[in-house]
Amino acid sequence: AVCLMAIAVSCNDTKDSKEVAEDINEENFDGKAEKEADKLLEAYASNLFEIAVAQNASVNATTDEAKKLSAMLVEAHTKMNTDVKALADKKMVALPSDITEDQRKDIEKLAEKKGLDYDKAFVDKMKDKHEKAVDFYEKTANKCEDTEIKTWAALTLPEVQSHLDMVLM
Repeated sequence: AVCLMAIAVSCNDTKDSKEVAEDINEENFDGKAEKEADKLLEAYASNLFEIAVAQNASVNATTDEAKKLSAMLVEAHTKMNTDVKALADKKMVALPSDITEDQRKDIEKLAEKKGLDYDKAFVDKMKDKHEKAVDFYEKTANKCEDTEIKTWAALTLPEVQSHLDMVLM
């Protein structure tokens, strides 16, 4: 199944890799299992985006605070995706290989800003993403029926909350 996923992702240029992964999961899982697979896919995709935004900030940010935040986010979300991928591989869940076109455009729009305007927009974007992520991990930790996914979300929540706390400082 893993080989087929790689072929499907590399041969399909009309869809984002996230859409391809969603299609594979829809084919491989039913009902609740598909919803739970989607939790891993959404977390992985969100982390890919945060890594890409933070890498962009490492080049474009002007303040030391924004540069430190971007470095921490790249490292933390890369590790988080290693954990998501390990769980997804165990559960045979397809994951995207890259950010979506909409996410790419979002980063390009951010990169048009310069100086302190860029730094403020970057921090605002990370605040928004982390508020949504805290909500996502809380709901997953409380409501997911798959015990491994539920445990993973509960263990990940404090890390994501700490990122939000840093952004709010």
